[in-house]
Order: sequence, then structure tokens, then C-alpha cells
Amino acid sequence: MCRLLGLVSRDATTLPAALGTDFDAFARLSAGLHADGWGFVGENDGIRSLALAADAAHASTVFDTATKKTRVTSAITHLRAATLDLPVAERNTHPFIHGNLSFAHNGSIREIASIERLIDADLLGHLRGETDSERYLLALVSELRRGSVVDAVRTVARRIGEVAVEASLNAMLLTPDELIIVADTAAKAPAFLEADYYELSYKVTDGFVAVASSGWERDGWERLPERSVVSIDRRTLAVTINDLDVVSLAAAA
Repeated sequence: MCRLLGLVSRDATTLPAALGTDFDAFARLSAGLHADGWGFVGENDGIRSLALAADAAHASTVFDTATKKTRVTSAITHLRAATLDLPVAERNTHPFIHGNLSFAHNGSIREIASIERLIDADLLGHLRGETDSERYLLALVSELRRGSVVDAVRTVARRIGEVAVEASLNAMLLTPDELIIVADTAAKAPAFLEADYYELSYKVTDGFVAVASSGWERDGWERLPERSVVSIDRRTLAVTINDLDVVSLAAAA
């Protein structure tokens, strides 16, 4: 159970410069439940910057430097709350990277071994940690070999739903062309959390589009629809919202 923040900007910027006090409020979420690691991946002009650590973001000078000094046109930031008794360690810290893809997940999929059955055999050797989240990414990579990004997301969501008793699938996937958001906002939050824990909201301006988890008061943000797949074009900032539960004939074959 974690917090997600994604940004696509028309021009290179830093996260604090684009989001102002919203970014500060997001970072402060690591002072509570979400203190089990942080990660930041940003891209600008074909160059990827990655920083992560298994400590709390709000107290990390490395986090401060990475987010305030790195100019990006696309980025994902992740604050981790470790679940399923998985170790707090750098190998389990998001974002996970595979080739030109960057990925972060907010949720838990208890049936971790079952996810591995969704991963092509040649990809299993790429695993570096124990998390359900890293396996979720490699399941997506497997499906991307057979179809579009949206179809891959829909297929993996459906197949995880078939093997998992409870699963929350909120995620961000940064590709060379798009920032993809999996908005599984209908997932039921644990009893000790607010009912809106899995809600995702987005903000569209002339200069950027941002998407973020709940947890602080935000003006000018709009809630994403439940069970949706959102694509933000990295060149045009166009936002396309698709239904998560519609599977194309090609993907179902």
C-alpha cells in the first residue's frame, strides 16, 4: 500500500516547480504510514534519472536533491508502505525498471506465486526482489509482447482477478510514448485506512498533467473514474480514459 505521483510536462521542469505546495504535501505523506522507502524516476530528452532508497522520503536529503534538482518532462514518484511482510529493502523499492519501462504500484496482491504464472518464462530471471509489484510489472511486459499497452493492462488485470482473492491494482507505467495509469479505485481499502485510500485524482493545465493518490487536500484536481486505464500522451499531454474491464477480441484470444 503506497502513494503514487505521476507527471507529464510540456517543458522540462522539476516536480516542486510544477506542483508547488501539492508536491510538498505529497512528500509529507512519508512521515506516517508511507515511510518504508521511496523512488523517483524521471525522463528528459531521452535520458532517464533514477533514485530510490529504503528510508522515509521526507527525511532524505537524496530524495530532496533528486526531486528538486532533476528537470524532467515525465516522472513517477513512489512512497512505499510495505505489505505482506515483505522486507524493507532497496530491491523491493519502486519504481521498477525493465528496458525502457518504469513502473510503480499501489496495492497488494496476496497470491504472489500465482502472478508468476502470468510471466513469460524467460522474464522470471529478471526478478530482483520479493514483491507482488515487480511481478505485476513483468506480467505486463509479457502481455505487451502480444498487444497494445491498454490491452496488456486489461488482460493482466483480468487474469490477476481470476487468481487473487483480493487485489488492488493502482499503478503507473511510464513508456517512451505515454504515462499509463491503472485506476483500480474501486478496490476496498483495509479497515484501518480511509475509504478513499485508493482514489486517484488528476490535474490538467496548459503546461502539465499530474496524477496522484489521495491523502491531502487539493484544489483543481478531479477524481479518475473507477476501474479505468488512463493514457497521457508525453508529446501532446492528451488524456485518454478507457474502461479497465473491456477486453478486446485480440487480447482475449
